[in-house]
Amino acid sequence: MNNNSNDLHKNILAFKELEIINLEPEQTDEAWKIVENFQSHSLQVYFQALGFVGFREWLQKREPNLVVDTRESSLSHPESARGINAVCNVRVGEFKVCLLPTVGFSDELVSIPLVAIDEPEFAAHFYVVVGVEDDLELAAVRGFIRYDNLVELTRRISVLSDDTYEVSFADFQQQTGDLLLYLQCLSAVDIPLPISQNSHDCGDIIQGQSKKYLQKAMNVGLWFQNKLDEVAQELSWNLLATPSPLRFNKSTATPAEDLEDILSQIEDVEIPAIAARSYGNIQLGETQLRLYALTWCLPETPEEWSLLVILGAIPGNNPPFGVKLQISDLTEVLDEQVLEIDRDGGSSTVGEHDCLYAQIVGDKQEKFLVTVTAANGEAESSVLFGFC
Repeated sequence: MNNNSNDLHKNILAFKELEIINLEPEQTDEAWKIVENFQSHSLQVYFQALGFVGFREWLQKREPNLVVDTRESSLSHPESARGINAVCNVRVGEFKVCLLPTVGFSDELVSIPLVAIDEPEFAAHFYVVVGVEDDLELAAVRGFIRYDNLVELTRRISVLSDDTYEVSFADFQQQTGDLLLYLQCLSAVDIPLPISQNSHDCGDIIQGQSKKYLQKAMNVGLWFQNKLDEVAQELSWNLLATPSPLRFNKSTATPAEDLEDILSQIEDVEIPAIAARSYGNIQLGETQLRLYALTWCLPETPEEWSLLVILGAIPGNNPPFGVKLQISDLTEVLDEQVLEIDRDGGSSTVGEHDCLYAQIVGDKQEKFLVTVTAANGEAESSVLFGFC
């Protein structure tokens, strides 16, 4: 045995109170099979899968009558498992359980995704910390906390920039036998969870919510300094200056002039002169689109910002009829529009332009996900905007 393994064994001996689960080869194989269901192998997903397998084995060992149901778990939805570092929507009897994997058994801080608490489709009656030592193929249920106690706790701590809470492990209940008692003696109604106002299929919600965690936000606040952040540069976005008011030739118009022409025909949005402007081109299958974005702070409430997005075809391409523009925040779809041809043969346009536009206002802690979907629904592109 090498020195690293000796050190690991010494560390484990320091946690004699834990019920260590030895993961058999078929169980680690099961974890790898879960990972293989994803397009790109992820160590994060592997630890989630090991944590789930360890929790299930612990439960079967202690209370074999408790049934684990994973049909709606985030491990069954690749977009969610890659974007949210927790195993959400595990069912044990009538209870929802969220598993929080940690590397090893000694982490003093536990990271909990905000969405796993605040979003009704992800919230759980119990949040269970599962330690994993993959080198030694060991796992252990370290502790747990009830939803109501966790909500009360998070009111006293701040959300981190990656939309997670860091909770001290000391705040978790470490007598894991009490979890078994709760699962057998309590009713789910004893720990009320937030009620979803969304009628969509849970799988669709999981996929949609996780996009916000898979993506980094484009920092529009830098636009006022005439700068683009790394995200904007990776997406090949460009800043725009306000063009000269002189008349221009539409056949040779620049993106800034095209945008100004569109804005001159939008009558229901007041755009201040200080608004920062940018755009990016989007390729959806064979459809070439351009997404403009303008942002500004509200003078009457400077802690709030406004985002105006305009979607249309790149000049010289056919109008993208049937394309969908959607804006959402952390919890719900805020605006959704489809570019349609009307009964008279015209279209839903801005003046002469076949395009869609939407405006949203939020505080500077909010982020907005703008999603563009092709008419056939087979191609999609999204950008996350934040005022950092």
